[in-house]
Amino acid sequence: MASRPTIKGRGTSVAAAFVHAIIPREADELAVARNVERFGFKSGECVYCGNPATDADHFFALVKRGKPSGYYHSTSNLVPACGPCNQSKGGSDWRTWLTGNAKRSPRKRGVTDIDERVSRLERLASEIAPAQAEHEIIAKVGAELWERYWGRLAHLKSLMAEAEMDAVLIRDLLAATAQPGVARGENSPPPSRI
Repeated sequence: MASRPTIKGRGTSVAAAFVHAIIPREADELAVARNVERFGFKSGECVYCGNPATDADHFFALVKRGKPSGYYHSTSNLVPACGPCNQSKGGSDWRTWLTGNAKRSPRKRGVTDIDERVSRLERLASEIAPAQAEHEIIAKVGAELWERYWGRLAHLKSLMAEAEMDAVLIRDLLAATAQPGVARGENSPPPSRI
């Protein structure tokens, strides 16, 4: 049986939403394709495994420890990827993930030209510079606004933790008062036909 999702477990997704909401987004699909072709990748192929690309992956993750990593959603930081690679890589370091044994990583899936891909991706990586460090962002937006923004995330996470505790209480109360079979719908009346 699958484990129950938790409210608190969504904290990293909420933090990512906070980052995505503020960082600049400037990318051109054709420019992304031309950029990676310079490093020997074919148009329309996943740079990590060679399968047909269906997604655009942030080569360097946008989020690091719940804050902006310094990399943006930009033409230079986007690469064509297939769904399995994009989902498996997530926010991982590209080299560690590509050459490691993460579920659905190219190495784990038996991609044979990984060393060549790493070589080409190293050249690509050398041309991608972070857009701004956190202290540079703070200098532009002001410390007060920056702290207020991230304080809202901390507050939201504390509310999520409180909601998780209430969810446990509600779940336990419902389970304690449920009639046998009701939770599975066995004793439900048949649907009415109008």
